[in-house]
Order: sequence, then C-alpha cells, then structure tokens
Amino acid sequence: MSSSKAEADKKRSPKAPSHGSVMVGVSFADGIILAINSVNNLIYYLDDHIYCCANGAGYDRELLVDVSTKLEGSRVARSQILVSQAVELINRLCDQAEPTDLLLAGEDVTGLHLLTMKAPHTTSLVDFAALGDGATGPSGPAEYLKAHWQPDMTLKQAEALARRTVTLGSTKNVCVDVCIVFKQPPPRTECLTSLRRYNQKQS
Repeated sequence: MSSSKAEADKKRSPKAPSHGSVMVGVSFADGIILAINSVNNLIYYLDDHIYCCANGAGYDRELLVDVSTKLEGSRVARSQILVSQAVELINRLCDQAEPTDLLLAGEDVTGLHLLTMKAPHTTSLVDFAALGDGATGPSGPAEYLKAHWQPDMTLKQAEALARRTVTLGSTKNVCVDVCIVFKQPPPRTECLTSLRRYNQKQS
C-alpha cells in the first residue's frame, strides 16, 4: 500500500451505522424544507444559504465539515458562494470515498436548488426527495412523499409533509430536526429542533 493511500485510509473514519436513517427535502412556494431523523443524521451548515443533510458521524461528518471550512475561506474572495461551487467541492472531495447519500438545499443568485447526491458526480435537481436506508420500500417514506407532494405548497403544508415523511421511516419515536431555506428577499434561513416527538402510527 502506498504511503499516500495509507494516510488517506488513516484519516477516513468508517461510516456510522444508519439503520432507520431518513432525510427529506421538500420545495414549497417560498423556499425549501430539509427534515431529518436526528438520531442518525445532521443538517450541516455549508454557507449562509446552503445546507446539507447527511449521516451524523463517520466520513460524512468529516467530509462536510471540511467542505464548510473550505467554503468559508472562499467567501473572503467572493461576495456570495454559489450552490454549484458547493456541489463541485463535495464531488472533488468525494472522488475516492465510499458512495454516500447527501441531500443539499441552497439559495443563490441563480435561485433555489434542492439536489440529491447519491454518489460522487451523480447529482440530480429535484422538487422533493426522501433518502436513506429507512426511506425505501413499496409503502415507505419515498413513495409517501411522491404521492403527497404538490407544487406551490404553503410553508405549513410542506413542513407537515416533511415531518410526516421522516417519521414513516422509523418504527419508534424520533425527533425531527428541520431547516428552512427561504427565497430571497429577505435572505434568511431558519433551523428548528422539534420539541415534539413523532412516531410511525401518528395520523
């Protein structure tokens, strides 16, 4: 094994277990909502208007902390970071990494963007998405979201849909964390930690 490869393997932590992991993105009339099962995942700050859902530990965490740090350095030379720049940086750092599911939402001068990243250089622009090992199945969160999403939903409708979709991926009570990226103006982003607990049986 070459010394460079050995160093890379040493720095790269294994992926954390993600049983029941669900990450949801929902576009609505005034922005985009990200929602996660906070037991397994985190919503990472990349820039003032760019956030990314991923596993809460292991290599995903290391990767996105590194991305955030590098983007912070880029802001010194630029007035605003583009979503495409964040995606390009993630792809570059992921080139030799194990494929991982990421869900990214952001707003820049070109508009709002909700993107799924299922492997390096495999990026899709979507209106809604449910990712994670708890999101699959014939009647799981992904299918539920597909059946219930509508264009131009209100914030209240979109948040309720995002929360409900996350809870469908777990067989026990979960805490749902939410991040809302609003259209500009005014430029603002809210991150909320739910005080309520939701379970799969909730109607």
